[in-house]
Amino acid sequence: MKPDTEKYLTMIDDWDMTREQKIQYIHDLWHIMESFVDRAFGVHPVQHARDKSSQAHGQDSMK
Repeated sequence: MKPDTEKYLTMIDDWDMTREQKIQYIHDLWHIMESFVDRAFGVHPVQHARDKSSQAHGQDSMK
């Protein structure tokens, strides 16, 4: 999922940054927030790798 940059550019219109920097900032912030949501709902790649590793060693993945 990608952010609607035009929607968010209006919110930071008065910041002293170039348009490209603002767009990069929006994408970076979007990625950070997306990572928090992924981790909260258990869809982060690290959680999948950890769960597979636990199962391979006969451990309960719900610990």
